[in-house]
Amino acid sequence: MRFIEKIIRIIVVGVAVYAMPGTIFAQAETVKAPMPERIVGGASMVSSDSLAKALATFWGGSAKLPDFTPDELGRYLDGVRSVLSDSSFQTHAYEQGMSFGAILSAGLTQMSELGMTIDRKAFVAAVTDVMQGKNVGFTMEGAGEYIDRQIAPIIGSQAPKVTAESQREFLDEAAKEDGAITTPSGLVFKVVTEGEGDFPTEDDRVNLDYTGRLSDGSVFDKTEQPVNFDIVRLVPGFAEGIKMMRPGGTYRVVIPPELGYGERGVGDVIPPGAALDFTVTLLSVDRGAAKK
Repeated sequence: MRFIEKIIRIIVVGVAVYAMPGTIFAQAETVKAPMPERIVGGASMVSSDSLAKALATFWGGSAKLPDFTPDELGRYLDGVRSVLSDSSFQTHAYEQGMSFGAILSAGLTQMSELGMTIDRKAFVAAVTDVMQGKNVGFTMEGAGEYIDRQIAPIIGSQAPKVTAESQREFLDEAAKEDGAITTPSGLVFKVVTEGEGDFPTEDDRVNLDYTGRLSDGSVFDKTEQPVNFDIVRLVPGFAEGIKMMRPGGTYRVVIPPELGYGERGVGDVIPPGAALDFTVTLLSVDRGAAKK
């Protein structure tokens, strides 16, 4: 799983789940390579235009679009351009494009915060071309490799090591908290504030706020604004926990490694064999909206 997938979460996140294979919640599908480490410096030698095209290829090429008509695709891309250019208009396809554009815009912002220089206008033009099936000079694999090379000089320390014993102890301690239950799969679930209404199912899309922590308390993922996920595309432990929640409620979900990312981990963000500790607010449920 690549560094850049963490940026797009977002997430994505897929995640985020719209497009990015193996985003922090969506199960990995096609892309592999390291996720980000902590940042220790900037990258001054990166070609702004080339980085924009590489990002456009990697992100835009990963988008899983509905079966749009040519006109709807045009409106979708109008929405993507609108968010990236900070303008507005409303149609159904346009709103979907705006949603994906918001994810891309957040990714560009995070990349900039890492010290990367990205030509936003070049990115808008390139991602529009890529999502229409045009080539801007990169393959998906080549784009990911290029992005990794640009990021390599500015990444620092490795993710903390964990042991099977330490993660089991962490899960056991979480299970001892008042109100916590352990499901047959080993998931630890606790109601912080109960919501109302029916539980989500795998046919649904959910709107969430969440914070994800490792057993040492370090935050590896946090929403800055609500995000949408199709339950069917989430890692098993997160999906199980979501289906135990009611809209409007806040919950703690502690996921054993085997229900998360197991021994593969997620690059330098989630160590192999790590338990995942989430605080989740289920804001709303879009019934029957999941894409399968």
